[in-house]
Amino acid sequence: MYSDSQCAQFRNRLDQFAPDHHVRERTLALYSASIAFADPPAQQILLERASRDRISPESFYEIILQSHLFLGYPRMLIAAEVWAKAFQYRSNKVTTRPYDDEEGCRWFERGRKLYAEVYDSNAARLKARVESFAPEIFRWMIMDGYGKVLARPQLPSSVRELAIVACLTVENYPKQLHSHIRGALNIGAERTLVETVVEDLGLAAPGYNTARDILTRLEPST
Repeated sequence: MYSDSQCAQFRNRLDQFAPDHHVRERTLALYSASIAFADPPAQQILLERASRDRISPESFYEIILQSHLFLGYPRMLIAAEVWAKAFQYRSNKVTTRPYDDEEGCRWFERGRKLYAEVYDSNAARLKARVESFAPEIFRWMIMDGYGKVLARPQLPSSVRELAIVACLTVENYPKQLHSHIRGALNIGAERTLVETVVEDLGLAAPGYNTARDILTRLEPST
């Protein structure tokens, strides 16, 4: 996990964060990064911006839900508890019901569609590569990753991809970071906004230089 000094460096970046454009997108991206750091104080700083910047609590919640795909359940649960405390939220929902066939088919179909949009011309190549060594993983990517989670309509796909770029810049996974920077561009995020999200993180993110190198290598029109 990340050290106290790394978390403190990230919090210092948050103290300097004063966006004058794309406020919601950039704030949610930094929130995604704060989940990667597993740093409740940093998460609290960003959640406190919700009312002032007119960002709904539900938008932050969507970033929490998708975080387990890239960061795992432990960090997702830490963030969920901090979020619930910040907004004094307690659910009355009962969600431990079986999934039905219609629900599963809907997830799979919308997952296939979103996957194709994110990976564009690389979609078939990635499918063949992953299926060659772990076909179950590719099926789960479509069903659980893209269909059940990332295709949820509560946030635009471009906002979700920017948040993924942010957490992967913290985690510094070059291959996945490259894929999702391209994915953000393919799904409609402006290149300058992707660059700004990376700059918002700065050297507080271990993968900052990796992300900058990827953006440098990608053609401006990509």
